[in-house]
Formats: sequence, C-alpha cells, structure tokens
Amino acid sequence: MEDEGVVYKADGIGEPIDIILPTHGRLEDLTVHCVSAIYAHTRSPFHLIVVDDSTPDMDDGKDQTPQWFKRLQIEYQNITYIHSDVPYKSGNQVFNIGLSLGNNRFVTTIMNSVRVEPDWDVVATQMMAGNPKIGLIQLKCLKNGWSEKEDGQIESAGICITEYVPCDIGRDEPGHRLANSYPCESAQWAFALLRREAVEGNLDEDLMEGFVGFDDIDNTMVLRHKGWEIWYCGLGAGYHQTHATRGSREDDVLLKNRHNAEIFYKRWGYWDSFKAKNPYAPEYYPDGVEFICDISKLPLTV
Repeated sequence: MEDEGVVYKADGIGEPIDIILPTHGRLEDLTVHCVSAIYAHTRSPFHLIVVDDSTPDMDDGKDQTPQWFKRLQIEYQNITYIHSDVPYKSGNQVFNIGLSLGNNRFVTTIMNSVRVEPDWDVVATQMMAGNPKIGLIQLKCLKNGWSEKEDGQIESAGICITEYVPCDIGRDEPGHRLANSYPCESAQWAFALLRREAVEGNLDEDLMEGFVGFDDIDNTMVLRHKGWEIWYCGLGAGYHQTHATRGSREDDVLLKNRHNAEIFYKRWGYWDSFKAKNPYAPEYYPDGVEFICDISKLPLTV
C-alpha cells in the first residue's frame, strides 16, 4: 500500500508562482505579445497580476488595455487586474500593489516589454526552492527592438558595479552565451524571480524618482544588505525591449536619473569614487541621504 503522506506531482509541473505585470499603454505592440508568451511558455502554474495605469489618450487615443484584460479574464481564471486612472509614482509602488494581491512564495516581475522564452521559469524556481538564502534571481534578458543586427544579443545577464557605475554583464555578447548561473552584485527587475519573504516590506516607494533608473538596482542592494543572495540564471530567457514604455532622453528625465544616481552612490559607499572621477558634477542632496553600508565589502554569498 502506498504511503498516504507522500504527495506525487505531475511530471513537469512546479509550484505556483505569482507574476506581476505592470502595463502603461502599448497594448497592441507590447502587452498582447508579452501576455501571449507568458501563457505559451510558462511551465509552472501561475497567477497573473496586472497592475495598470493606462489611460484612453495613450496610443493616439486608441488604448484599450482595461477592455482587453476584461475579455481575457473571461477566457482565463488566473488573472487579477487592477487599474488606476492616476499614474503610479514609482516601480516600487507597482511592485508593492502586486505583492499585496498574491500569496505564492515566489513572485516574478515581468515588464510588458518582455517576451519570455519557453520554460523560462523551470530552472530558476528550482534554484530558489533549493537554496533558501536566494532572495532574487535575474533571468537572461536578450535585446529586442534595438536594431536588426543586434536583436538576440545579450542585453543583461546580471549587474556588476564598475567603480561606481552599474553595468550589464554580458552586454552585446551572442545570446547563446552565459547559459550558467552565478551570484551577482545587483540585478535589474524587468525580468526577475523574487522570494516574497525577501522583498515584502523592503521596497521604498518614495525614496527615488520613479521610472528613470537606479531604483531596481537599489532594491537589490537592500536585499543583499539584509542578508539575501542575488543570483543570475542563464537557463531562463526573454526578449526585452528596453525603455519601451517609460524611457525618455528628455532633459527632465536625465535630471531625475542624476538625482537617483546620487542617492544610490551615497547609500552604498560609491559617492567618493564618483566625485573623484567627476569633480565638477553638481551635488543635489548635500544633506539627507542616509549612508547604509559599503556594499562592496559584503560577500556575494552568505
């Protein structure tokens, strides 16, 4: 007689995950393709949590994001959709809303500018389940929409800090490379697997200017400071159209990015290195930025 205490799982089916999908316009050219790929290529059972602040005036007055997801909810019973007519102020606000609407121990952040590849979740979820010290795993991001020549090359395989500059590991290398896994100094959150226990309560919504860079890298440093390991998994991949929905090169966006950079440098021990190389750079926050620690002295693994 079989032991009644043993639970047998169907082959290839992992534990459920929450997927947080922020949307901000671009329904036809981004969101539809992103969602279609998630349903086609995700092996684990999942709860799709859509956090949307699209407005009817987007996409030349043709945005239909709320209507599209309402119809999709008729087809699929695993979608939670929340909408705001007021733009969200930061990525962390979006993530915190998404976290509040789920309950699985593993949570994925997938921007609508990401198109996941088959079985992207299999190895990463096994890694996180097997190592309780891992707080976040970045998946491989491949270039999409950069140019015909560059599409498919690696955009990011984790983040390293060079002096004070966050740099994408593997940038411009052929997409088949870096199919291994390793601990990282930091990570981007466009396509990442998070441990709920690690991130809940640790995402400050008001620290930085929203949607202009550095906030996700700072988030990762917070996790490391609290004792969590950050990893990259090259056996899960997706195509990422960088800065597709909120990116801009306008002067006000550049200024906000510089504000965030200064906050990041001062919190994690990079400010002196930055000033040494940039003696004429303005200082926007002479007071008020709390130094957390010299992050470069923390080990990558616990």
